Amino acid sequence: MVKVFSIRILAFLFVVYLLNVSSVYAASSKTAKLDINKATVEELTRVKGIGKSKADAIVKFVKKEHIKTMNQLLKVKDIGKKTLKNIEETFEVKTESGKTLKKKE
Repeated sequence: MVKVFSIRILAFLFVVYLLNVSSVYAASSKTAKLDINKATVEELTRVKGIGKSKADAIVKFVKKEHIKTMNQLLKVKDIGKKTLKNIEETFEVKTESGKTLKKKE
């Protein structure tokens, strides 16, 4: 009886530990955003939904036109509203001086 009780307590503590670790990981992954104006092809390709060709197109676009709003990415070939919606929370937009701009529609 004591053995079964001990196993249940250990199992419960293990589940609590796993939940705590996963919530810490999720919180840390949400806070780190890429500056769309300084992101490299390698950084962009790590984002779900952006392959090498889209990453190349974004970098090329940013070199020509400093992005002030995420909606400007709709001018990039193969970036549509659906892709933009899926990736926009991964990025932040900064001015050329490095100040983070608030999200604009």
